[in-house]
Amino acid sequence: MNKRIWVVLVAALALLSVGCPSKPASEQQAQSVTVGIMTPLTGEVASWGDMQRKATELALADLKAKGALEKLDVRVIYEDDKASPKDGVNAFRKLADVDRVPIVVGSPASTVTLAVAPIANEKKVVLLSSGSTATDVGKAGPYVFRIMPSDEVQASIMADWALELGYKKIAVIFVENAWGRGLVEQFKADYTKKGGSIVADESSKPDTTDYRAQLTKTKEASPDAIYAPLYTRGAGLMIRQARELGLRCQVLGADVYETPELVEAGGKAVDGVLYTTYGQYSGQEFQFFANRYKAKYGRDPEIYARYCYDAFCIAIAAVTSIPQAKPIDGPNVREALLTLKDFHGVSGVTTFDGRNSATGRTFDKMMVTNGHHVPFDPKARKDILP
Repeated sequence: MNKRIWVVLVAALALLSVGCPSKPASEQQAQSVTVGIMTPLTGEVASWGDMQRKATELALADLKAKGALEKLDVRVIYEDDKASPKDGVNAFRKLADVDRVPIVVGSPASTVTLAVAPIANEKKVVLLSSGSTATDVGKAGPYVFRIMPSDEVQASIMADWALELGYKKIAVIFVENAWGRGLVEQFKADYTKKGGSIVADESSKPDTTDYRAQLTKTKEASPDAIYAPLYTRGAGLMIRQARELGLRCQVLGADVYETPELVEAGGKAVDGVLYTTYGQYSGQEFQFFANRYKAKYGRDPEIYARYCYDAFCIAIAAVTSIPQAKPIDGPNVREALLTLKDFHGVSGVTTFDGRNSATGRTFDKMMVTNGHHVPFDPKARKDILP
């Protein structure tokens, strides 16, 4: 090529590049991220998954309406873990290996979270639980987070509450898994240390439907109350069978009792049940959410739905805080979560501040009255004792 032509061509290209500047940041193509949701969409506790899906869809719509996703294209993929460790592992592997997600929100089941944790740590994919309270979840590894308090707190509150109510002799009937066993062991330690006596100790499998063998032994021990951390449908069946056997003592439960299966399975027999569940917040963030939830789904939001909503919003907050020069991957999402402080959500304020379990969370006291779940009221309770 003639040297003079070459010089002219180079100069023209230089002018062209000056005349066509790159698009400003506001016009650049949005980044994209896929968020996995792992939850029981079918099975005995499908209501948990229904709450999670509804809360997630509402959270995504609200974030878009607020303009929080102008520079982020978010795709959500749901996988059914059936509250089963085996199905949970398969669901997580699919999200991590096929969908290549940097973060998975879920599962509410502690047994699923603990089964998946080693894979999350190995693959460096964040697992942000919206409901796993088992004590061991807090020690499950660097990529496992949760936004609610530990069962150590829940069991301690129940032990104190039982003694305050005058129950000196308690029988326990629990589901034999990480969640049930962890709650019972912590409860027994706190309760007996403060003067209470455990008069019966019975376990069951997650799919148990007939509790009469455990209840017969329990009845012989003449307890003042039964502490029963069972999955919700099982709890409802157990309480109904206890009443049929003439066992009229108080039943004390745990966080999962809030879900509809308790009343569905137990009917009127569950009236008067007392239980602990995730702490409730009633500030303006919650009021906005509650109004939107009821308008969209025709019912008041369950307590667990609040935590599902916040878990998704926290996941997105972590992703959007990653500097644009860095990739949206598991390690960077993890670092973003560790620095999260004072996130004001519909369930209250969430802070990780270098920890994998949110700090400052607690549990509230609830009771069942005429099939409805309401805050514990000592005066109202006198009319619904079993």
